[in-house]
Amino acid sequence: MNKTELNESLQFLITDDAPLEVVVYAKLKDVEQPKKLDIKADDLPEISTMFVDAIKFQIVEKSEHTILPLSTADERGNCFYQYDLDLPEELTNLETVIANDNLETFDFRINKLEEIDSLIIVLAVGDDEVSIYKKVSPIEVLGRGGYILGKANQRLERFNEQLLRISQRFQIIRVNEEIIILDLNAVEKSFGFQDVIKREATLSINTIEEMDIVADINSLREMVNDISFARKLTKVAKNSPVLTLHIPNNDIISFSKKHPATKNMKYSENDTKFELSTKVSKNLFLKLLNDDLLTSELTKLFYASLAKDGFKIDEVTEETADNINE
Repeated sequence: MNKTELNESLQFLITDDAPLEVVVYAKLKDVEQPKKLDIKADDLPEISTMFVDAIKFQIVEKSEHTILPLSTADERGNCFYQYDLDLPEELTNLETVIANDNLETFDFRINKLEEIDSLIIVLAVGDDEVSIYKKVSPIEVLGRGGYILGKANQRLERFNEQLLRISQRFQIIRVNEEIIILDLNAVEKSFGFQDVIKREATLSINTIEEMDIVADINSLREMVNDISFARKLTKVAKNSPVLTLHIPNNDIISFSKKHPATKNMKYSENDTKFELSTKVSKNLFLKLLNDDLLTSELTKLFYASLAKDGFKIDEVTEETADNINE
């Protein structure tokens, strides 16, 4: 899915004249299935309007944004990520709430608002629907702690109940069976995402071990718990051009000795393996495998590049040419 296709998938929310249905579910801590929130019907239109406006502002109007597979996530900005890894159990709720009449209703006799960990908002017009996933921050549950005073006629009295504040901000949207991540930093810290990344990173390390190009493979294994580094490892296994094209080890090492960014890396005595003793060398090694270190054929200058949109010469169109020029 590209950005244009994403916008088109969301147009029914903006242009359709049919009534917009909205249902809100709460995911409680340590409770497997979400619970439906029983919200007064007169209040639902304002909630739907709020999230339609949020979708327009946070997605549709972001004209400079692109969409990348999550497995290729890097430090560049102005992009959303399409989920292409194993789905954490928590995110399966984006699918299970659709047209599911068997889910229980949130009951104040059993549950408290402070137990709500996240919300799922489903917006639908006929057969078209989207589901939004947003984490509930501590400040969105009022009365969780402290001493709250509320208006009582002309004086203030202690307010003993809890209130749920629903804000516009959300982190994930599911549309046309695709899950799109808006806030990668937030997702990395929750949604069971870290466990997925660690598993994928371990698979990448196993692949690198099979190459027999690193003197001590444990120097990479010890980095798996560093989520930022683990995410880079995930990109290697799924998208490394060097691995895909089966570039020989001696060619990789020969290139690393020539490029200014990596020429000072350390190697084994016979120059057949990398010695990765520092975090800097480990990051540079991943840049090599991801083919992020480039040399201009025209100027012979060296570059480090995250964004590389591959194409075949005979497939260049006016649109791709414009992208290259940009």
